[in-house]
This record gives sequence, C-alpha cells and structure tokens, in this order.
Amino acid sequence: MQRKLATLAALGAATALALAGCSSSSPDTGGTTDGESGSGSTGGGGGDVTLDFSQWWEVELEPGFMRGLMDRFEEENPGVTVNLISNPYSATVDLQTSAAATGTLACLVAINGASVYDLKTQGAITNLSTLMDEAGYDPSALVSNDQIDGATYMVRALNFAYPMYYNLDLLEAAGITELPETRSEFEAAATKVTNADANVYAWSLPINVQSPAGFDSQSWLWASGGRFLEDRKPNFETPEIADWLTFLKSQYDAGVITPGAFTQQEQQKVEEFTAGRNAMMNGSLAHVSGIRESNPDLNFDIGYVPVVDGYTGERGLAGASWGVGIAENCEHKAEAWKLVEFVMDTDVNSELATAATGFPGAVDAVPGYVDGDPLYEKAFEVYQGSEFVTELEGLPNALDLNRNLNENLVRLLQGDATVEETQASLQEYWTGVLG
Repeated sequence: MQRKLATLAALGAATALALAGCSSSSPDTGGTTDGESGSGSTGGGGGDVTLDFSQWWEVELEPGFMRGLMDRFEEENPGVTVNLISNPYSATVDLQTSAAATGTLACLVAINGASVYDLKTQGAITNLSTLMDEAGYDPSALVSNDQIDGATYMVRALNFAYPMYYNLDLLEAAGITELPETRSEFEAAATKVTNADANVYAWSLPINVQSPAGFDSQSWLWASGGRFLEDRKPNFETPEIADWLTFLKSQYDAGVITPGAFTQQEQQKVEEFTAGRNAMMNGSLAHVSGIRESNPDLNFDIGYVPVVDGYTGERGLAGASWGVGIAENCEHKAEAWKLVEFVMDTDVNSELATAATGFPGAVDAVPGYVDGDPLYEKAFEVYQGSEFVTELEGLPNALDLNRNLNENLVRLLQGDATVEETQASLQEYWTGVLG
C-alpha cells in the first residue's frame, strides 16, 4: 500500500506537543532581539543580513546539530547570518503567540499545524507560494504542500508518525505471542497484561485538559478510517464516532488504563512504558532513542494501531509535523526563503530527519536511521502502509478544539455524560468554532 499524506485540512496540536522537549533553560524571546527591527535586521556592515529563527528544534536535537546546519548555510550564503532563538516547544508557541499580536515575530518561525491557521488569519506569517514562485521553486519537491485558501503558509520540514509500541516481555508473560491487530484482540490482551497490584497496566490515556497532547484517543478512530470532520465540517454524530467513544469508555471502566488519565502529561505516559509499567503505548517514533537510552533492557516492538474488527480499508496513522514559516514583518523574505530551501534540500533534510527520528519533508530525502535497524525498518513499513492523518492541522483554534475534545472525554469516562450526549456536545462546540 502506498504511503499517502492526508491533507484533510492542513495538526497536530497534539502532535507537536507530544514532541516537546524538556529543558531547564530559561526562555529566550520569540520575537526580535536587542532592539532589532522586524526579525531579520540589517547588520552593522555592508548590507549584511541577520535572520532570527525562532524554533524548538535545537532543544530537541543533539547539542550543536542545528548550529552546524546554520553554519553551513552561512558558508553557502555569504553576508547572511542566522540567529537561532531556541526554547522548548511550549515556550516557543507562547512567545510566538504574543509576538504575532504585536507584529514582532522572528523572521523565520517553527510552526505546528495547530497554530498555522491562526497565524495566517492574524496576518503574522507570509504567503510562501508567492516566495516559491519568485524563487522558481517547484513545490512538487515537498512531500506535502498543505494550503489555506489556495496558498502555502507552512512548509513541513519533517513528519512524525505515531505507531503503537508493544512491551514484548509483558505480552509474552501474559501468554500473548502475536501483536494485536484488532480492537477485540487488543481488549483481550489489555485484560491479560493488567496487574493493578503490581502497578502494571495495559496502556495510558493522557487526556489532560490544561495541556492537551498526543494522539492517544484520536489514533483509535483514525486507524479504522473514522474522522472528526467531513468537508472541513464537524461530523461527530456517526456510528464510527459512537463505536470509538464506546471503546474508550469500556477500556477505562475495565481498569486497564493507568490511573490518573485526567491529569497525566504526555511525557509521563512515555515514562510508564519505558519503566515497564505499561504493555502498550501510542507514541511518536521520536521516543525510540530515549526509551533505548533510559532502559536498554526493555524488549519492545512497534506495530499498527489495532483496527475495528472486520475493517478492510486503509489504516490511518496519526502524525505531527515540524513546520517552518516566514513572518509577514520579515524585512528579508528572499533570504529567509533561501534558508527554507536549504532545510528542504535532499541531503540536509535527510540529515535533519535522521537526527530527529522523523520522516523527511523533501520527496527524495531518506532518513539514515532506517537501514540496518529492524525496529526503525518496521516503523517505516507501518508508515508506508498507512494514510498519514493530521486532521486538526490548519484549523482555526485547533488547540482549543483539542482541549474541548479532552473535556468531553473526561465527562464521558467519569460517567457524567453518555456516548450520545458526548457526540452532541462535540458537534455543537466544534460547529460553533468551525461553522
């Protein structure tokens, strides 16, 4: 089955949130620095240009990697200097939100799909389609060219897939020798592996309302072809949604989900799996290296998210992206676009994908981590055999929509709302936002 990127509406709030790194460093500014005007100031001599690049990527990657890429770009473009403004993901988003409101965004900004629509609507980021045309750049070189109102405002540098992780030792101890392929098989496995007395549970379902992250609930719907939207309009009152909500409720009531779902953070879920206290986990492929480093003895595998029994359609795979945009107030858009082109160069994009354990955004780029590593090869097979779903990307108020989803799930799991009431509540709220 060929890999197919679903441009259902250019999100992943959740996505990128799940990739947010942990850093104790204090946040730098997401706007201009030291009085520089408009993110991309003219330097002190000879018309030299400085481009501010606000992103969380440097925090997520090995020390020195991003700076090394920028040094290479500067060598290829004499007179252009790149100033990396690096903060953890959440701080980057918060700072960019305030900078967008005051017209002081850094010249280049790392963007997730949850914020691109709102930044575009504010007039904070520029039309990249125009810059592509002016530079003679062929957008077919991009794996995905998501557009809003017929124009590109964010280029996806990397895509991050969210397969299912499986602790093979816990499964084997429970007498399970094959990875579950269907929901019924998963439910049976979840019951067998759960041992509350030993603090071992089948899986975690973090649906924190304050910090909605990850795809732990959504993945179960998307895997079997279900969607929240139809023609960009909310479509919650369907049998597929009802079946999905019923499944989540039954898993919670069965006690196979780690306690504390309503306050659990994304990273805590990863820690539970890494420590061997969860048998299964839906998570970004980027977690593999961290799990291996923290617990080298953990025997785990990667596979598809189980589907509804009898489902024969194309499997859906939740995904997130590292995107990049250019500020409307940037004084050096042509030079900024050169940096975007550099990041999307086949060789550079392959290096970036390898360092971040993501899938390239450039069509011809290949991540170096795939060859020779059975786990990554398996993950790549899952990616190729699935439809990459980023259903919330490019929607207005995507973070708020994801928060509302979690609020409704909390009420459902607590027994304060029925499945039908949850469907109606979601339909009403999302229609109020999306029309």
